[in-house]
Amino acid sequence: MKAEIISIGDELSSGSVQNTNATFIANQLHTMGIEVVKITTVGDDTETIIDVLRSAQQKASFVIVTGGLGPTVDDITVEATAEALRRKLVLNKRALKAMEEKFQKFGRTMSPRNIKQAYLPSGSTIIPNPIGTACGFSLAKGNTLFIFLPGVPREMKRMFEESITPLIKKEQIDTSIVRSRVLKIFGKTEFYCNQMLGDLIKKEKEITFAFLPHYPEISLKLTMRGNDKKYIEKKLKTVERTITKILGDIIFGKDEETLEEVVGNVLRSKGATISVAESCTGGLITHRLTNIPGSSDYLERSLIVYSNRAKKELLKVPANILNRFGSVSKETAEYMAKGIKTLSKTTLGLAVTGIAGPTGGTPEKPVGTTFISLAYGRLVKTQKHIFYGDREQIKFITSQYALDIVRRYLLQNN
Repeated sequence: MKAEIISIGDELSSGSVQNTNATFIANQLHTMGIEVVKITTVGDDTETIIDVLRSAQQKASFVIVTGGLGPTVDDITVEATAEALRRKLVLNKRALKAMEEKFQKFGRTMSPRNIKQAYLPSGSTIIPNPIGTACGFSLAKGNTLFIFLPGVPREMKRMFEESITPLIKKEQIDTSIVRSRVLKIFGKTEFYCNQMLGDLIKKEKEITFAFLPHYPEISLKLTMRGNDKKYIEKKLKTVERTITKILGDIIFGKDEETLEEVVGNVLRSKGATISVAESCTGGLITHRLTNIPGSSDYLERSLIVYSNRAKKELLKVPANILNRFGSVSKETAEYMAKGIKTLSKTTLGLAVTGIAGPTGGTPEKPVGTTFISLAYGRLVKTQKHIFYGDREQIKFITSQYALDIVRRYLLQNN
């Protein structure tokens, strides 16, 4: 079965807001074995919306529309839908009651203009919104089921998971099984991975291989469709093992795992602790580590030592080291890593110092020059990198390499 996704709103068509809804919906449909044939973004223009809706009916079994269900004058999705599908707008008492109850629950007074949201095309079935005021609705036209959801991502996702997934599965004719695996890769290019896996990709005709770059990582998505669930699962596991053997430790995780989550799990499993001293990343490494619930099991403390004074006072980096080699240097990074490890009495001490830009670079140390040091036992391991990009990108890629040096050390050492 085929689906089309339509996202409505001037904020999307103008590029002011990123369209995360379409990405989420497409991924959900893919896991259900439904092919997304088209994703359209359209502004708040009635005639354009009408044209897009009528066109979609000719191509898809499911058309999922987000946005334009609010009470303001630019929320025109419902009116455009009524005209496109030649339905009258009628007051849906269930939608009105649901809104009134929601406003009462939130302790807010419902404005008369909110009543507009309860007028839906005739024949509509409302889709409850458990966390917002705007109900969604579904409407059949010929062989196509139209599904309308709010544009607020948090509301849309909750409604999709609780109501739309069961609805679509109930309507599905194609009962074939689709399974996917995602392998997370860091440290090599897409070209390198494709080259290494070239023979395997040619051999495994039943599986679709898709390289999906998400800076600074690469996701390798394996997808297989069929009717034998056990065979599909077994085949995917076999191919996954083969890929892992070929690519080695540049694969850091699977599916929804993040690098910080993987690092945290390995630290916990080994009973290791870590402390972090950050300069150019300004706390980003710590932010990522503490995004993981339970990170207090392994993260003892962190310091942002942005100035030379902070490096000297808090981490005991000698003044002569800073004067001779500079704050961005192998020597300073190593003293920082040893200093935070000694201060915190942790298994590992991680430190970063660099030039995030856009100013501050020199011919000897251009913008992007970064040193990452990891102290363990009585030893220190240091990496030097020259990263490219804007300030935000350099900070993030530095945090990524810093976390990865911890991961690789832990995997190689007990």
